Amino acid sequence: MDEQELEIQRVTSAQGGNPHAFDALARHYRPALRLVVARIVPGPLVDDAVQDALITAYKALPKLADPARFGPWLATIARRRAIKSLQKPRERTGLDEMILAYLPSVSTHLIEAERNQRLVCAVRELGEELQTCVVLYYGHDWSVREVADFLHLPNTTVKWRLHEARRQLRHRLTDLLENES
Repeated sequence: MDEQELEIQRVTSAQGGNPHAFDALARHYRPALRLVVARIVPGPLVDDAVQDALITAYKALPKLADPARFGPWLATIARRRAIKSLQKPRERTGLDEMILAYLPSVSTHLIEAERNQRLVCAVRELGEELQTCVVLYYGHDWSVREVADFLHLPNTTVKWRLHEARRQLRHRLTDLLENES
């Protein structure tokens, strides 16, 4: 069974009421949703907006007509929920502040886990379209097909963006190494 068939099976199972199937979908798409939402809302609110999008999607899941379109459908919900979250500010409670103070953010873990800081900086300098493809493909081990489906692009566009990102990264990293010498 290929990845797309497995995803369709999970979506169908989740539509049938299986919370474990939806949990597997949420774990798979959470990194991509963070990237989408981070472009819209400030850093501390990203996880809240992603969680809100996942809850909204779970409630609306029975209305999804085509399980093969789950990724783009979820991305659209995430964008809309992120925009909506900016319209009405959320009040933080003392518990929210305490949790935020003691739990390190996901982005902090990713940055600390990164062994090559120069590469991280170079990836951050890529344009949004290239950066999203690179992070999903290399950082979260998504296939070209998964990235293309999620971003609602042809596979060839994703392949070109990855090629262009590698070219730009090679150029940027070569410049950095030459400057150190």
